[in-house]
Amino acid sequence: MDDRLKVRIYTASEPLVSWVDKGQTVWESVQQAGIIQRGECGGRGLCLKCKARVSGEVSPPTDEELSALSPEEISQGYRLTCKCRVLGEASVFLRDIRIADCKTGLLMYERYPGVLSAIQTVNTHIPRFDRMNPVPLLERIQEAFKGYELEITPSDLNMISKLDKGDGFRVVGGLFNSTVLRIHSQGSGSFLGVALDIGTTSLSCALIDLVSGELLGQGCTTNSQIAYGRDILARISYVMDNEQGLKVLQEKVMGDISSMIKTLLPKLDADPEDILEIAVVGNPVMLHLFLGLDPRGLGRAPYMGLFRDAASVRGGGLGIPMHPAGRVVLLPQIAGFLGSDIVACLLAIDGGSQASFLLIDIGTNGEMVLKHKDLLLACSVAAGPAFEGGDITSGMVARTGAIDRFWLEDGKLNYNVIGGNKPEGICGSGLIDLLHIFLETGVLDETGLINTERYCGAWHDTDRGVELIIVDGSETDSGIPVVFNQQDVRQLQLAKAAVRAGVDILIQEAAIAPGDIGEVMFAGAFGNYLNPKSVLGIGMIPQFQPGEIKAIGNAALRGAMAALLLIPEREKAQQYAGEIRAVKLADYPDFSRVFIASMALK
Repeated sequence: MDDRLKVRIYTASEPLVSWVDKGQTVWESVQQAGIIQRGECGGRGLCLKCKARVSGEVSPPTDEELSALSPEEISQGYRLTCKCRVLGEASVFLRDIRIADCKTGLLMYERYPGVLSAIQTVNTHIPRFDRMNPVPLLERIQEAFKGYELEITPSDLNMISKLDKGDGFRVVGGLFNSTVLRIHSQGSGSFLGVALDIGTTSLSCALIDLVSGELLGQGCTTNSQIAYGRDILARISYVMDNEQGLKVLQEKVMGDISSMIKTLLPKLDADPEDILEIAVVGNPVMLHLFLGLDPRGLGRAPYMGLFRDAASVRGGGLGIPMHPAGRVVLLPQIAGFLGSDIVACLLAIDGGSQASFLLIDIGTNGEMVLKHKDLLLACSVAAGPAFEGGDITSGMVARTGAIDRFWLEDGKLNYNVIGGNKPEGICGSGLIDLLHIFLETGVLDETGLINTERYCGAWHDTDRGVELIIVDGSETDSGIPVVFNQQDVRQLQLAKAAVRAGVDILIQEAAIAPGDIGEVMFAGAFGNYLNPKSVLGIGMIPQFQPGEIKAIGNAALRGAMAALLLIPEREKAQQYAGEIRAVKLADYPDFSRVFIASMALK
């Protein structure tokens, strides 16, 4: 007998149903329905962003809820869904917050000029069927590919059988080393590869023709692990605190990856078995969760995971939509939280055009590399989720509905919304613009304190400090106003200070001055849309010239593509990973002083 309980989930677009065990939380029921509900703390009742109206047979409000919610909200049925447990049939009412589209156009790629991939092709002739001396088709295929091993699938054999009409015919096989994985009739079909960048907040992929090097499609989606923690430490905690936590997080990211790939294939009239290799990059925690490996070693000193070097596994063991005998290749990591994504960034820029450069990839886990002559230094900074909308009252990732840019015109704030829709919140680049504008106009001083007298707007006092209503609820997509307050400023200062401290310490370690650096490159979605003047204006980096600051788009994904298409690039990745010296900020004797000094907005 099935004792599972029904939870009805009402969103702005469609009602959904989730079946849960008695005692599970409403928050868990929402995640199981495929919806990403805000909850940066991973369901621990700390961030208070999973608030929603709940009805039905549920547990009474906990002490945390009674403290966090007003009496009016409780009387109206509002709960913290991560603390509200299902005891019988229940309903939860929330806005439609399914995985949304991401900003595209960051790849900066069309076709590789030359391809030397791990997948090669060979043309051969399948002998005709001789009725006087009948030989099964598989044996004739083996004879045609004499000297090679076969790991073709039943669908390949069925396809070839349709061509076997008495006469011989020509086919082309896709090889991995000396093994034939896929066979197509000559002149048809594709041998495909996927480059995959697994970010803490978002995932991106590119579908590539492994023979021509042509970009056939690209996808981007939110990493739905975000529902279990905004940052990597929260996800490690989720694994440690929940018996099935590792399985849940792996299933979430595999579901996202599968969805991206399955969306791209029908446009090419291709199927998953055409994908023969996938090259993967990401930070160490994301790579561990991708493989289903316990990441808890990265949650405590000395911050060592279960593996660091490049790795290769069969796709069939991971459940990714690809050829079951195809290979999933992970590029090498560096140390601690410095992963293969920053190595891939170096591949993408081919070592950089300058003798000295600074490469910064800011996400929830910020990574940076400083090159000066023969020296390569790198560090990882805990920027936190603020630059990707986490812990910010009206923060959100860069997708449709996000305000990504602010400017002042005739004393009034103007803004741009991604997708041209009504605004829903503010993404990282918009938040940096806002800080810079308020700093220039005196609304903020160098300490980050708000002076409401310097801007005539809808200010009011809240439990997060003085707050400005930037967009009234009547003008937003959700009916909830877009706001910015004193606590938001403090969260952004912490993130900004982490980045600046990392940059300053790398410069100190290299024993150079900022002026010795010829080029500053920002990678990723956040970096790609930053206004250099805003970045310099709030002191996120030293005072370089704006022209020295360059956006390089999704460099990590481009590096993964390079490794997918060119075997020598994999060797170069291993070389970079070995040459880079990781600077451990936590052990740096001057870190506290540098970090505190970096809090200033100047």
